[in-house]
Amino acid sequence: MNDKYTKHWALYLAGLDYNQKLTINGKGYYETINANLAFSAGEQWRNAPATDLPQPVFNIIDRVKWFKIASIASTNISVKFEPLKYKTDGSEDEGIIASEMATQEVKNVLDKFRLESKQRDLLADGFDTGDYACHIMFDPSKKLYNGQLGEYKGEIEIEIVDGQNVMFGNPNTNCTEKQPYIQLVGRDLVKNLQKEMKKYKDIITPDYDYTYMAGDNGLNEIQADGYGKALYVITYERKDDGLIYVSKCTSTAYIYKDVPTGLKRYPVIFQNYKTVKNSYHGRSEVSGIIPNQIAINKLFAMVIYHTMMSAFPTLVYDQKRINAWTNELGVPVGVKLEPGENIGNVVKYLETGNISQAVTGIIDLLMQYTKEMLGVSDAQLGAIDPKNTSAIIAVQKSGAVPLENIKARFYDFVEDMSLSVLDMISANYGIRPVVVDSGEERGIATYDFSKLKNIYLTTSTEVGSSGYYSEVATQTTLDNLLASQMITFIQYLERISDELIPNKQELIDELKGQMAQGSTEQYEQMMAFFQTLPPETQAQLQALPDEQFEQAVMELMGQGQQVLPQ
Repeated sequence: MNDKYTKHWALYLAGLDYNQKLTINGKGYYETINANLAFSAGEQWRNAPATDLPQPVFNIIDRVKWFKIASIASTNISVKFEPLKYKTDGSEDEGIIASEMATQEVKNVLDKFRLESKQRDLLADGFDTGDYACHIMFDPSKKLYNGQLGEYKGEIEIEIVDGQNVMFGNPNTNCTEKQPYIQLVGRDLVKNLQKEMKKYKDIITPDYDYTYMAGDNGLNEIQADGYGKALYVITYERKDDGLIYVSKCTSTAYIYKDVPTGLKRYPVIFQNYKTVKNSYHGRSEVSGIIPNQIAINKLFAMVIYHTMMSAFPTLVYDQKRINAWTNELGVPVGVKLEPGENIGNVVKYLETGNISQAVTGIIDLLMQYTKEMLGVSDAQLGAIDPKNTSAIIAVQKSGAVPLENIKARFYDFVEDMSLSVLDMISANYGIRPVVVDSGEERGIATYDFSKLKNIYLTTSTEVGSSGYYSEVATQTTLDNLLASQMITFIQYLERISDELIPNKQELIDELKGQMAQGSTEQYEQMMAFFQTLPPETQAQLQALPDEQFEQAVMELMGQGQQVLPQ
């Protein structure tokens, strides 16, 4: 290999060596990651020695994983940018306009990435491997909105990256902005890499260097002419000017080298599921559950095996009295008994040993304690009758406490992603149209995004509530307000979920119509009663203000009287 091609590849090999030295529960880093992914997917007897035992799987890992992800993931995460200060005279500041345009365009990019759904994939990676990451790229060849708004080019793309394929120059901290360089490792078709390289493209050839790809399926590729793959490494490096430069190479050649990006921040967003001191790699939740999961599966396997072996008792009979035995139904078997002799002395089924109740008790305790240690109770998993909704909400809130740190790190991840997207926007967009959504209508505005380079904006992450228990809390509160007559039934209907009452709006319209009709009829009855009152009483009533007039007449109607109360 030529030395001029080895600089960044040598950095990759150094990162690979660092990962190989890591141990988790006595196992290597890459071995642990592959085991975690397999166990999470339900492949929990992989590499087990050959045995006659059945191989049942009671996948606690998968249930806990998706429960926690559903608890963490919010239906609405947004990052809002604010200017550092406002003008004191109340006039519109350039910072306000910049913050509004930045907030809108970052939202557009994250919506295109489908953050609300992709956040579950990210958290799943973190749960299984300990890390989750994204790579933000700018493709200058793509036409904006397919050319519908003119010949503007360049779009931002975001892809999810396996945490083990991210190499840090300083592996003792997980802060991306403190890194001297960050590398991304991947595999692509050779023809794609050759097309990207253009010159000397024949240097790039297929390889089989997929040993350290994530999961067992990462070791399996199509072997066909024209579809061979090669390993590549992208290196982002901060130079002395404070800006980020990028290089891409294979083991044999540079595809491009030290290309200025104009970025101030790394376009790699990286976060741990659980942090580990002095290591940029985090701790997976699965690594701590696997021993318990294996114990549960093995105990169940032995219970099933015992049941299989003892389900049909063994028959013994006296061969001197019975020549042959048959299990066919309705076929008689001749037996010669001595006077006073019991048939039990001639033929008998041997009783099998009963399985100890301690075994099933241990299985129950293992499952219960494992879930409790993971911060997941039966109430949270829906294994109880939800009659007391207040108790469910209290349990849900207490159970959510262990997830707060994981939530906070994920919200930091989204904020870092937004800042890096904003950095890429200011470096590459220039003057271009942007779709603006005011909530009531959508429109197109043109803005010079290069102005963002010289404007300081602060960020805040807004998270909307979601989930079954927040709906239960809302429903319970509305029920209590209606029962205490603090709100009307129409106000109640206007606020409950549409899923609870089909055609809810039609019902509301019908009730409002009935109320309006009832008010008209009531007014006509009141005026008819008013005409029956003595002239002096009518005169006294007419002298009252309108609201008091109606109240007084209604009170008289209720009392059945024709005189005003003194």
